[in-house]
Amino acid sequence: MDASKTEEVSKTELILSHIAEYGPKTEYDLYKQLPKLSHGTIHFCLNKLTDDGFLTRAPSKRGEKRRKKPYHLNFIGAVSYLTWFLPPPFTELTKSQIDEYQEHFEKESQSKIIEFLDKQGQLLKYAPFQESRWLSDHYPGIARVFLIIADTILRRPPPPYKKPLVAAVIAATKEEPSPQTKEEKTKKNKELVSLEEWAWRDEFTKLFFQLIVHMKHKGKTNNRRLRRLAEEQLTEKRKEIAELEQVVTLFSKQK
Repeated sequence: MDASKTEEVSKTELILSHIAEYGPKTEYDLYKQLPKLSHGTIHFCLNKLTDDGFLTRAPSKRGEKRRKKPYHLNFIGAVSYLTWFLPPPFTELTKSQIDEYQEHFEKESQSKIIEFLDKQGQLLKYAPFQESRWLSDHYPGIARVFLIIADTILRRPPPPYKKPLVAAVIAATKEEPSPQTKEEKTKKNKELVSLEEWAWRDEFTKLFFQLIVHMKHKGKTNNRRLRRLAEEQLTEKRKEIAELEQVVTLFSKQK
């Protein structure tokens, strides 16, 4: 990677981490709080992070100026930021470095992860993040589980369409689209980012429930938010089963 690209990435990551650690920020906030970055750099990085699906810009309220709309991490951005707490592969570390990482994780990183997830949960309305403090009290080691899930998804992101093959077939049968305007392309990109975000949510939820049932817990585990989310997943799974049952019926018809 050349020097200019490395510098661009580091500045983008700086802005992403600043918003992750200190909460939603407007472009003007970042001008004041990151004085080493030029206005043009901040503007460019915010647009890039938004276009790439890491940040979401809050809708403006009536009478507000454009610059006052704060940026915050969306689900993809939150999951991506979680992986920053992971160490390099242990095969690349000495025993003393591994021990140092483990000690630092126990003393500092776990609490930072839970604090981060608690804040993001309120913004994103996502039950496992909203209940991260409750989960940490009832499931020791849950912070590591969140990191493992985040790393798994980042390595193999889910497709934005629930049924990618069906979506591809439908798209192939449509007429050749007319040239798009810049506004139409922007709208299409936003729609794709939205689909990707929900795909990441769905995948994270599935992996979360797969792992949570194998974890030891302590105390009563009644939790309405998590139960409601599990019920939603169960409803979706039943729809999939119903579809398979329909196929069985389809191939069982007699002449």
